[in-house]
Amino acid sequence: MDFLVIFGYAASAVVAISLTMKNIHKLRWWNLIGAAAFSTYGGLIGAWPVFAVNGFIAIIDIYYLIAMSRHKEYFDLLEIDIKNSIFTQRFLNFFKEDIGKYFPLFTYDPNTEYKAYFCLRDCRPVGLVLFSTISEKELLVELDYTIPQYRDMKTGRYFYHEGLKRVGILSNKQLVIKDPNETHRKYLNAVGFKRTGDEGPAIYTYMRKV
Repeated sequence: MDFLVIFGYAASAVVAISLTMKNIHKLRWWNLIGAAAFSTYGGLIGAWPVFAVNGFIAIIDIYYLIAMSRHKEYFDLLEIDIKNSIFTQRFLNFFKEDIGKYFPLFTYDPNTEYKAYFCLRDCRPVGLVLFSTISEKELLVELDYTIPQYRDMKTGRYFYHEGLKRVGILSNKQLVIKDPNETHRKYLNAVGFKRTGDEGPAIYTYMRKV
């Protein structure tokens, strides 16, 4: 098969893949790559309308990526009384299926004393973190869920690096997550958790230094 034909199909595939992404930042990046490649393809075969339209799309993607990089978001934490929060129950129910993909063992237990926080970005509740107590020095992270549109690591990094200090909890306490799935392990490594022990179920721990 001719190289240009393969190149054109590949560019089309990248554009199509970009449109399946829920994270707007990733969508823009993949769409930029696809549009730039497809514009190049149009120029190589002399299809100038294809070249022009996709070049214009690539410029739009660049514009919005620059705008997103310059936008300063406001992060905050909101502690909640989960047993009396109607919104939290609706949040858990609405995202129940997606939560199950990353936390298949999690089930909300009304008898458990959770310490619960919503992670806010520009005052939007985009993430929910639930702790339960293991011991005086250990807390179990039962849930650390971020809605699909905001899975760019910023929420998690804020929560563990700045948010916990801001709300004044967890001084010299260890956070523990038990047997996360492979996708969630990548996130844990990125925000500062480390695996402890090589045998048995995977245990990840995080210690915030004062």
